[in-house]
Amino acid sequence: MDTDCTITATQLNGKQETSMTNSGKIALVRSTYTPYGGVERVTIGLAKGLLQKKIKVFVLTLPNQQWPINDPNLSVVHLGVHSTHRLHQAWSFNKAVNQYLSQSNFDCILSLDKVTRFTHLHAGGGTHKTFLKIRNNYSPPLQRLFRKLSPFHRYQLYLERRGFENPLLQKVRCNSNMVRTDICNDYKVSPEKLVVIHSGIRWKEMEDIYRRRAEIGAQMRRKYNIDPDWRPVLFLGSGFERKGLDIAIQGLRWMPSSYHLVVVGKGSPFAYVRLADKLGVKQRVHFLGPQPQGWRFATFCKALILPSYYDPFGGASAEGHAMGLPVLLSDTTGYQDFVSHGENGIILKTPMTAENVRSAFTGLIKLIESPKFSQDKLRQHAYHVDDDVILERLLGEFLAF
Repeated sequence: MDTDCTITATQLNGKQETSMTNSGKIALVRSTYTPYGGVERVTIGLAKGLLQKKIKVFVLTLPNQQWPINDPNLSVVHLGVHSTHRLHQAWSFNKAVNQYLSQSNFDCILSLDKVTRFTHLHAGGGTHKTFLKIRNNYSPPLQRLFRKLSPFHRYQLYLERRGFENPLLQKVRCNSNMVRTDICNDYKVSPEKLVVIHSGIRWKEMEDIYRRRAEIGAQMRRKYNIDPDWRPVLFLGSGFERKGLDIAIQGLRWMPSSYHLVVVGKGSPFAYVRLADKLGVKQRVHFLGPQPQGWRFATFCKALILPSYYDPFGGASAEGHAMGLPVLLSDTTGYQDFVSHGENGIILKTPMTAENVRSAFTGLIKLIESPKFSQDKLRQHAYHVDDDVILERLLGEFLAF
């Protein structure tokens, strides 16, 4: 980085080293960086877009976070304590961010994290309140009690409530209509402040693989020992419990025996192998682990399945469309905004009872065998969530730059 303002919570108690009183500046608040994170990708895209407009960008982040952007108008400000204890880390970061912002002057403060001071909020994770409510609906009593008493979850709810109540709040970016509804119901935020701009995918980057899907799909079948006679469907996502892998395995029972489930993502497979064995479909479920560009596995699959218990957007569904596949997703997944039931996908109704699962998966079979949309039409349908399209809307409609 050409400019790196390192300010810790301790230093903030003394003399501030860097003047923050100029105009034409925006702060982006994101505590951590990982090259695989969707929120981090949004942060980087916004930073680059703002920098191209000659706006000074300050990324407020934890210590030891290496953001891969170099620009003379970019400052990375390290705040808080990078701790192995998630509650301590969240508390120290929020405290340090508040102290820093109270001594600074920005045209806009966009938070992509849970803190209590900002003018604009990226609510890409939905609300923690709704997430806990849905998790508790599917959890045994002991787990529900643990979440209720957990200091971390209680602090996350505190941050969330204080953030939505903070008097500086101007706009909230909701990445689906479902998230917009959740925020209205959970925190009574004025609807005028809620802007629906969906999450983005690398639609253009997928073009070459899509055009060569027959050739690449044949190569991948051989590489991963996928029998040519199988009709695979793809489950794509890490965090198997929240993404509803158990529902995908249950649904496989209602599909002909030639259909196999290909699971791509990070998570322990053992409980799901036992479930598949219990349901008599163990030989039809194949765990391939986390993979770069997991959407490439769509080249040899017939559909993408994402029956999440709660997914604010569900980018894997968008990637399925971008690769020309019909999708099956739950009605607690934000990408349902782009799915016409029985036309380009199937929406699984909640609660996900045995009857609802059976109905959804038998409906998917009909859609696979008698498609309503061509593969090209399915791909074009997902253009609306191309990264560049979404970035333009974020800069123009949300931030007004």
